[in-house]
Amino acid sequence: MKYIYIFILLVLLMGCKKQNNEIEADFLSTSINNLNIESKIKWIVVLPGLGCHGCIDQGEAFMQEYIKYEGILFILTKIESLKILQQKINVNIKDYSNIYIDKERSFEIPTENTIYPCIIKLEKGKFIKHEFQSPANGEAFNKLKRKIILQ
Repeated sequence: MKYIYIFILLVLLMGCKKQNNEIEADFLSTSINNLNIESKIKWIVVLPGLGCHGCIDQGEAFMQEYIKYEGILFILTKIESLKILQQKINVNIKDYSNIYIDKERSFEIPTENTIYPCIIKLEKGKFIKHEFQSPANGEAFNKLKRKIILQ
C-alpha cells in the first residue's frame, strides 16, 4: 500500500512539471511583450550565434534571402562577432531596421532548444506559436518560406 501512495505522489509531481513547449511559449511571449513590435511584423526569427552549426547556417541563409522582407524581425542572440556574421552573410546589419541585436540575451531560450534557430508566429504583435529549425525539424525554414510566398 505504501508503494501505491509513493507512485501516485510521483505521478502527481511529474504531471505538474511544465513541458518544454510550455516553458518556451511562456518565455517567448514575455520576451516579445518587452519589445515594441510593429504591427507589420508577422514573424520573428531568433538566430543564436552559438549552437547547432548546420541549423544556424540554414537560419543565416534564410536571413540573407529574406532580409528585405519587412514582415520578419530577425533577433540575433549570443553573437560572438557581428563583424564575422556580416561578412559571412554579406549584409550590413546597420542598414536594416528589422534586425534586433539581443545584447542582453533576453531571447536566450531556457531549454535545451536554445541552440536552434526559433521561428515565432505573431498576430498584432502578440505571440501565437513557435517552432525550431533543428535536426528533428529540418523543414522549418522551408515551411516559413512557403507561408511568406502565400501571403
